[in-house]
Amino acid sequence: MDIDPSRLDGINAHETAYLYEEIFVRRSYLPDGVTLPDDAVVFDVGANIGMYSLFVHAVCPTATVYAFEPVPVVFEKLRRNTRAHGVTAKLFSCALSDTAGEVEFTYYPGYSTMSATASHAATETDRDFIKRQVLAEPRREFGDELDVLDEMLEYQFREVPVRCATRRLSDVIADHGVRRVDMLKVDVQRAEADVLRGIDEEHWPLIRRIALEVHDEPGTATEGRLPLLIGELAARGFAVGDPRDDGLVASGRYSLFAVRTD
Repeated sequence: MDIDPSRLDGINAHETAYLYEEIFVRRSYLPDGVTLPDDAVVFDVGANIGMYSLFVHAVCPTATVYAFEPVPVVFEKLRRNTRAHGVTAKLFSCALSDTAGEVEFTYYPGYSTMSATASHAATETDRDFIKRQVLAEPRREFGDELDVLDEMLEYQFREVPVRCATRRLSDVIADHGVRRVDMLKVDVQRAEADVLRGIDEEHWPLIRRIALEVHDEPGTATEGRLPLLIGELAARGFAVGDPRDDGLVASGRYSLFAVRTD
């Protein structure tokens, strides 16, 4: 299936282009040489506008995707894109966490992919990360335009509070009679440990592969998380690949890919 990112229903054109490059071109959540089985069951946690759900459909047309996006305006884009491209998907307008209930999200209209639960939001840190990425681009030269960049990012990272529902991953597995999870993809802006804590012991053996973004940012509450989660996954029977930091600048954000070995 060919995807033209310019024709997708997105929040921001620059984000749609980045997501396409990250997911379809660089295959950040399914490394080269790794395949999904026929009729794969995939959990897309932190689905945003559905780029990974579309990718799964492209590489495995028989897959069923369970996609989770808590912010209503973004969820509507997910719904439209999966429907327009014929993805077999069950869509959930909620976040996954370690408890069921409701939480406040900090939504950034100019950078929807950076939106996070209010307890995990780090507006200044994320704004600085994007600024450093922009300045690191070799083709970009800035002089007096730095003030303009700061003003633009200030506007793009304006904080909009949104109340969102939360569910536990194990509750979804039980409620929908899921018998296996061939791929669990998690990209949830510092809440990845919360998602994993929402998996009951009885359901861990159902999960065969995990693609996980892990935040391990020095001087923050996430410091030290990367080796901790690697150790937890290894103890649960997963072979964990070397973490990758794909950014132009040091980010404290790592991509992990793990495969069950038992």
